[in-house]
Amino acid sequence: MSFVVFAWTASIIYAFTAILAKFISKYQLKNVFQYSFFMILFSAIFSGIIALVNGATLPTNWTFVILSGLFLSLANVLYLTVLKKIDVSVMSPLLNFRTVITVILSFIILGEKLNPQNILIMFVILIAGMFATMDEKFSLKSFFSKSIGLGLIFILVYAIQNIFVNKAVASNSYWTEILWMGIFASLFSFIFLYSKFKIDVLRSKLSDYFGVITLSFFGTFGDLAAYKAFSGNVGISTIIISLPLSMILVFIFALWKPNLLEKHTVKVYVVRFIATGIMILGALKLSM
Repeated sequence: MSFVVFAWTASIIYAFTAILAKFISKYQLKNVFQYSFFMILFSAIFSGIIALVNGATLPTNWTFVILSGLFLSLANVLYLTVLKKIDVSVMSPLLNFRTVITVILSFIILGEKLNPQNILIMFVILIAGMFATMDEKFSLKSFFSKSIGLGLIFILVYAIQNIFVNKAVASNSYWTEILWMGIFASLFSFIFLYSKFKIDVLRSKLSDYFGVITLSFFGTFGDLAAYKAFSGNVGISTIIISLPLSMILVFIFALWKPNLLEKHTVKVYVVRFIATGIMILGALKLSM
């Protein structure tokens, strides 16, 4: 099956899980470190079972497996932290910066050429990204905030993690990578985060975890599809998975129940959609 099919599957699942993730952070597990650890843990359990059934074994090359687990742990806590602070309709278009970062990393690490046209396209994506973060004030200052900066750091970490996944699958096998990446991500998350949620975990009720278990279950299938897509082609898969489907969903929610997740005027959403469209076109040009 083509990597494109897996990329579209991941894109659709991620759209729904982004909405659910925002809902959980707002109404259930408000400690982002607790949220991140249990999301990683439950996802590792679900994906690990599937991987074992499909013949996962011990890796022959541990380096990229460990690194992919480490960066998955970092990316997850960064993503949930940013999603707690900014709108889904802002986070969604920012994901298009992954293509820009991938091109820059390829230039720095792999020595690939960076021509003037690519530089111009990246500049256009940057400008469009500024408009995609605007609120009712319509000020470019909204882009230069700590939350947006943290979002860009997340995208950098996630882009690096995707590269490590690609390398790990090439040197081992897909299911072996899935199994051990989840194990190492859980281990790193516990080491880094336990001290930050050990008090809250004692206060939480079992019902507080129903949402994150559901999110992890569906997110697991999104991740499996995404990693399969990345193992086939990183660039095109990144663009498909970065499509703002969650932005469309949250706009519908904003019209239906404005106080549920986020609330803005139609004018703000129009500007964000136009800016996002420009970013997507730019990302497509960069990947060609």
